[in-house]
Amino acid sequence: MTITKRLEIFGGYTTMHGFSRIVSSRATPKRIAWIIIFIAAWTLFTIWVSRVLAHYFEYPKQVSTEMKLGGAPFPDITICNLGSFDFYSIYRLSRRIPSIVKYYETQFKRENETNQNGTVQKEADEETGESEYYGVSDSNEGQEILKTIDYANETLATVMAKFYNLAIMTLQSPTINTDDWENIMGRLFSRTTISANVPPEMLEANGVQEKEFIVKCTYKKKPCKLKRFFNPYFFNCFTFTPPNTTADSGQKSSLSEGIENGFSVMLLAGSRMLKEEKTINTFQIPGLYARDSLLSGAGGIRVVIHTPGTKPFPLTEGYDVPPGMMASLGVSPKRRTRLGKPWGDCTKEYPFLKSEEQTLAGPYRRIACEKVCIQKRIYENCKCHENTLPTEPDLLTNIDRDKIVKSVPICASDFKYVKPETCSNSTNSTKMEKDSKQCPKAVEKCSGTHDFRKCFRALSAKEANCSDAVLKNLLSKMLCAEEVQESFSTNEAMLDECGCHPSCDEVHYDVSYSLAQWPSHGLDGDMAGRDIFNGLNFTDNFACQDKKTMYTTYIDNDVKRALKDFSKINVYISDANVLITSESPAVTFTQLVSDIGGQLGVWIGVSVITLAEVIEMLILIIMDCCPKRSQKEKEADSALNEATV
Repeated sequence: MTITKRLEIFGGYTTMHGFSRIVSSRATPKRIAWIIIFIAAWTLFTIWVSRVLAHYFEYPKQVSTEMKLGGAPFPDITICNLGSFDFYSIYRLSRRIPSIVKYYETQFKRENETNQNGTVQKEADEETGESEYYGVSDSNEGQEILKTIDYANETLATVMAKFYNLAIMTLQSPTINTDDWENIMGRLFSRTTISANVPPEMLEANGVQEKEFIVKCTYKKKPCKLKRFFNPYFFNCFTFTPPNTTADSGQKSSLSEGIENGFSVMLLAGSRMLKEEKTINTFQIPGLYARDSLLSGAGGIRVVIHTPGTKPFPLTEGYDVPPGMMASLGVSPKRRTRLGKPWGDCTKEYPFLKSEEQTLAGPYRRIACEKVCIQKRIYENCKCHENTLPTEPDLLTNIDRDKIVKSVPICASDFKYVKPETCSNSTNSTKMEKDSKQCPKAVEKCSGTHDFRKCFRALSAKEANCSDAVLKNLLSKMLCAEEVQESFSTNEAMLDECGCHPSCDEVHYDVSYSLAQWPSHGLDGDMAGRDIFNGLNFTDNFACQDKKTMYTTYIDNDVKRALKDFSKINVYISDANVLITSESPAVTFTQLVSDIGGQLGVWIGVSVITLAEVIEMLILIIMDCCPKRSQKEKEADSALNEATV
């Protein structure tokens, strides 16, 4: 049977609109008209179906919102003292530094003079009337004695004096011009530069201490605990994580509204007693005040509210609470879930961590990803790392770092950053040799180059002897890091290249902030003072007897003035109804099939049955063209088709 005959037969029984009219029409004009209509209908169908498909493959999404009771955890709360240094450390440093500097000026002019630790302290003691001092050399003994709090407290005075004396020597250098000197000193005296070159144990011991900083902490009217961590600017910061809340377990503490169901903490935010001390020379304490720092000179508390299990960034985010005030921070949790590819670019993982490291990292946070990306670019351009920015190992929050240091070194292959102690803590010589091959050389800090740390010798009482070339190299590294950070802040395309996309499941906390005087000037304020000093016996928390005596005297002289140094912070849920914003596909596959079916029905009247008829016709045409079929089979098939028609 010919193809023409097959089409005529197909036109007689098909349910496809228009085709039977073309076949059955005998008049040529009528047939031409139906052909035009048929082609036009198929053309319009093709156009509209292409639009439907194009819209589907754009992967549009729709956003829906709903209010749900719960659905988000109570936040982590991080608090840092804006002053960084403990008030007694400032008092002690202000008395020690001038005497040690004076000694350096008079005694350390001769070269190759050694073993002056006892002499340094003897002359310093004659000036200050104090005798506690621990000096060590650049040896393993220095690392061991560094573990003692007394050493960390007392030797910091020598370190600070060396910074100050280095500034004086640089000023007198004939090869450094005025502009270079101001840039070097502005950065050399910064708090972050101090933390890059001074062992953190020293700064932790001289920063605010938990028991002397936190008067009382409660969560839902029950005592609570905070976990300390080191920050290169604030030194000692403390984080509260609500009980029964973990980063990945899915368990969430209940969201009960009201201050009485939230977090409350009383803090010693600052101390005005140092104003009464005429011997204070604060201008001689490096890191205490930096002209270019926007936070320098401020007093009070920095409060950061963040998702449980995530790393806070007090220099980037947070709220400031002044001394003598009570801050009430009402929190309204919000949750947003986003679609990943192909609808969007959200992610749950850091792009530069290996798959086995992703489980060790806390919940993904875009700001942390971007900061590590900037750190990596600083390393590429400047061959150093900025100590105020996190590195890849810093993202691994779900590990016990003490155990990691004692066992396997953390080596990030891309960034090649490793803490020096992670490759030298093993007592097994074979393992040490293996680790030394595994771990690359520790990347130097932009604010503390290897050459500067060698000539500065923080663990030695010897005078810092850094050449102008070393200082200029230190300055160039700092400026290079600053330029990279500035380029990221002014060029959004650079951040896009990081691959730090929004989180697929993100919890955000809107905060309403209000202040009230605390303690008040009335009788209730006096009662609050009695509760602090008598009920809670706050002064008993001071470990150092001299410090306790000094502070007790300050209280006895003017208790109302002493109360102005305290702050109170309340963080609570102001609305337990969580606003959940969810993304979903705007066009699903089911909707795509329905849209195509609608276009088929509207323009050409085709259904699934019609498609089956077309397939059947094509099969018959192929069978007709097959030469192996016998003539008898073809005649039988033709008779069957004629009978059907």
